[in-house]
Amino acid sequence: MDRSEINNLIEQTDIVSLVSKYVKLEKQGKNYKGCCPFHNEKTPSFIVSPEKHMFNCFGCHTGGNALEFIKKIENVEYPEAIRKLCEFNGVKYTNTNYKPDPNEKYYEILDTAKTFYNKFLLNDVSSKDALQYLKDRGITEEIINDFEIGLSPNSYDTIYKVLTDMNYLELDIADCGLVNLGSNNKYHDFFVNRIMFPIKNHKNNTLGFSARIYVKDPNQPKYINTQDTKVYNKSNVLFNLNLAKNVITQKKRVILHEGQMDVIASYKSDLKEAVCALGSAIGDSQAKLLSKYTKNIIIALDGDKAGIDSSIKAINLFKRHGFDVHLVLFPDKMDPDEYVLKYGADKYKEFFESNIIDDTEYLYRVTLLNKNLNDKNVLNKVKVDIFNLISTLRSQIDEERYLRRFSEFLNLSYESVINDYNKVRQVYQVQPEVKEIRRVDVKQNFNEEIELRLIYYGMKSKKKALYIDDKIRNDLDVFTPGSQTLWISLVYSFYEEFDEFDEVKFLTRLNDVAFGQYKKLNEVLGKSLNKDFNDEDLECCIEKIKDMKAEIRNMRLHEKNLNLSDDIEISKNINEMFKNKKNRERKRNN
Repeated sequence: MDRSEINNLIEQTDIVSLVSKYVKLEKQGKNYKGCCPFHNEKTPSFIVSPEKHMFNCFGCHTGGNALEFIKKIENVEYPEAIRKLCEFNGVKYTNTNYKPDPNEKYYEILDTAKTFYNKFLLNDVSSKDALQYLKDRGITEEIINDFEIGLSPNSYDTIYKVLTDMNYLELDIADCGLVNLGSNNKYHDFFVNRIMFPIKNHKNNTLGFSARIYVKDPNQPKYINTQDTKVYNKSNVLFNLNLAKNVITQKKRVILHEGQMDVIASYKSDLKEAVCALGSAIGDSQAKLLSKYTKNIIIALDGDKAGIDSSIKAINLFKRHGFDVHLVLFPDKMDPDEYVLKYGADKYKEFFESNIIDDTEYLYRVTLLNKNLNDKNVLNKVKVDIFNLISTLRSQIDEERYLRRFSEFLNLSYESVINDYNKVRQVYQVQPEVKEIRRVDVKQNFNEEIELRLIYYGMKSKKKALYIDDKIRNDLDVFTPGSQTLWISLVYSFYEEFDEFDEVKFLTRLNDVAFGQYKKLNEVLGKSLNKDFNDEDLECCIEKIKDMKAEIRNMRLHEKNLNLSDDIEISKNINEMFKNKKNRERKRNN
């Protein structure tokens, strides 16, 4: 489409009808008013003018025409926004550069199956037990419709017959993961007698299903998900992102849960920015997907040991991708769904909003959780873990605050706790290989300068940044947390959108951690910028990073040989090392 055709398309668009698909509007004189979908507000400041064919928010100052609205609300580029606007107006998209999605036929088959399952749940007499189960779990008909929840019949060929009767090809149905070829060389349904949660991508295409049993059966897994297909890969999808993305953009945060029922529990509680992974731990591709909408995440997984362990892994993942990370720790090993069922949606939301803590506070609490500190060996292990955590703090005020809290928790004097803290730090500075490897513990000033030099090279050009990233992608864990965050912000965020480095645009995308490291880059390299920077130096920096990774790998192997997982061994090592250090100091003094 040329510019005049696009302008005509914009002019003929009923912008009020378009915006009303996403925002509840009320007429006010010639215009319409509602709460802005692009930032969080309680008092409406978002205006739509049908006369001017424009929208504008007086709160966040976002505005434009119908095309701009589609681009921003759907988080797509202009070609896709034009196509969507054509679709809204019933106009054929004539862009010769547009290539139809080859997966369209699979989306259509899966969408048809989704509609069938949903209608079967709501209308078939045999679904009454499934509906009662959902009702008992607090799932209303409104929630069923919002999430398009369905039920697969207690039959081995229903969906196969439904789809083949509609002239869909057997192989295409099988490629969608809806049927399998049996030993009798006949197709049978993959999902049988299960509650069906559609899995959609951020573009609202149906990719597959997560299917839950509703009748207790010890021989059946609670959930089975669509296996990887041509359109579905569990590592690239987040449940509910299609519904949550606009709320995420509006509230400038995302909530990460463990399962679909937890997401729905938050949704019922007006926390509609919640998502979860499907059948596996959340990974890099999903973190990268979320970063398109926000860099603020609240990790709210289950309160049991497995949930806590998963939360700790998620903390490291999202900090690596430059997120500001906060968490919610649920009491009594509960999950969000259990909390809502026990206390109700209002109490859940109240608890959630008032118990958001930063990652340091979370790690501090879970380290002390359910520990028998009367056992001396357990106490020694806890002290080491807490001291390690405190040693990562950049603020001396925070360090002192946590040490005082710890001393009060142990009912010991602050002086005795800080004395132990300093002893452990001294021990680890002498023999770093006896503790768990932490990036900040193995760094030396010259190593941090090397990683900062690499970041500076990456800022020179996108091509150079991608070259470096290809070389060191598996070695990023030797970077300090700040440098790691800054590098990910550069390569996986900024250069995904821009082809040339622009300092102003780059700085506006940085969180506090990355911005602090950017300032350090200028402080450390300030006098040498544009001097002694060449391809030979670049290769040398890459090699030194790889040498550091090899050194850490050897240290970890040594740690494994020491079998430090045993609390008693940890205590013995610390005491012995401290004793040896004292002996060495005594000899030097003599």
